[in-house]
Amino acid sequence: MDRNAMMGSGKWLALLLLAALSGCESMSVSECKVADWSRVGYNDGASGAPESKLADYTEDCGKAGIRPNARAYRQGWDNGIQHYCTAANGWREGVQGRSGKESVCQGQPGYRGFARYLESGLRVYRTQEQIKRNSSEISRLEKELSNATKDDEKKRLRESLRDLDRSQTRLRHLLAEQQQAAP
Repeated sequence: MDRNAMMGSGKWLALLLLAALSGCESMSVSECKVADWSRVGYNDGASGAPESKLADYTEDCGKAGIRPNARAYRQGWDNGIQHYCTAANGWREGVQGRSGKESVCQGQPGYRGFARYLESGLRVYRTQEQIKRNSSEISRLEKELSNATKDDEKKRLRESLRDLDRSQTRLRHLLAEQQQAAP
């Protein structure tokens, strides 16, 4: 590689690194300057972000000499988190396989509904994932069957496919039952 190409790739690497590092900021300096801290807190709460996200803003905005209004942020967050901690959001998080946000709802009025439907949604998610794994295994076994030459091997593969097919039928029925638990 010639010297110009190496220098050009080095510049690109530096730009990529800078872009990656700036992606770690919770808020830009210009955003810090005009932030409505009550609205920021509300949006964070309503999206299920922990209240501790204020510390990220404090650090990032502090680099520019700007201090977030913690009181306004917390008031906004308190209102927003109540809109997040609902049975419907618990269900939505669960069916997407995201269980890590349950702790932000502890102590909130909607915690019980959120936690209950989060667990119900997680059961749906796990069932869907098992159906996907079984489908992949069925595809693999069907391919193996098409290449099989020995009768005993073909018989074994067909039995495995029948077992998986029965399992898929059971799982689909289970999934239908689980989905009826949606809020």
